[in-house]
Amino acid sequence: MKVTKPAKLNRGDTIGIVASSLPVLPSFTANYQKGKKLIEEMGFKIKEGKTIGKVRWWAAGTPKEVAQDLNSMFADKNIKSIMAQTGGYSAISVLEHLDYELIKKNPKPFIGMSDMTAYHLAIFTKTGMVGFHMDDVLHFNKEFFLKFLTKTEAPGIIKPLSQWEQWKKGKAEGHLIGGILEHSRILSGTQYYPKLEDFEGAIFFWEEVGVTLHHIATTLYKLKYLGILDRISGMLIGKIKYVKPMREEEIKEPTAKEMILEILKDYNFPVMANMDFGHFTVNIPMPIGIKVSFDTSKKELKFLEGAVI
Repeated sequence: MKVTKPAKLNRGDTIGIVASSLPVLPSFTANYQKGKKLIEEMGFKIKEGKTIGKVRWWAAGTPKEVAQDLNSMFADKNIKSIMAQTGGYSAISVLEHLDYELIKKNPKPFIGMSDMTAYHLAIFTKTGMVGFHMDDVLHFNKEFFLKFLTKTEAPGIIKPLSQWEQWKKGKAEGHLIGGILEHSRILSGTQYYPKLEDFEGAIFFWEEVGVTLHHIATTLYKLKYLGILDRISGMLIGKIKYVKPMREEEIKEPTAKEMILEILKDYNFPVMANMDFGHFTVNIPMPIGIKVSFDTSKKELKFLEGAVI
């Protein structure tokens, strides 16, 4: 697949903010306003989408309304980037209503994580456009934002902010594909998930929150049975947060590491874990389609190209 990089941001550009999944809930308001202020302090303008302020169930409007907001943001020549206010649960319902031809003709950074993985993977699959798995408006890192979105050169080596772990030793190089693992379970087998050949030589990255270990295990087995694990050259695992216990209290569960390594025992690709991306942590941007390399012995992640042009 030919990867399409959007244009870099410049100070003075307008960033469109959308509630592309959860609405701006009352408990989000303080962090939302703080995030907007930080964006403006960096020298950018803000335009809020029509979904900001809307509430319908666990979304900010109907699937068509959310899609219309996103489509209009991509169509607006004055909007240079689109940023999700936070994640949520409803992105999958919007995918069928997005105008992928419009998006393909108007590439621009679409920023967010968690449920935004559905958008990133679908847009990458349909258009080849880089998807920016990184902090949203509610959780915002100024340094990473400027480094990845306002500069065309490769970000280079990113140093660990916490204790990264070597789970399977080795070095690997390839383009990033991934996001929250749940969406590999949900989207795989649909028209919105990358084709098998798109995983050839890829670095598969994932994080997860609020599920059981056996839920993670079954998703990884699904990737195995789809042939994806046979194609990738390496795996990067972010934070795995708030793991739910099993209903059957008598069962002695393994650690996440024990379980994951058992599933991956027949593969030779390296695995680095506990990395700085995921929920409730600072997120190193992981732009889908961008080439990286990593070395588990050095605990080193290196971006080999810029994500914008």
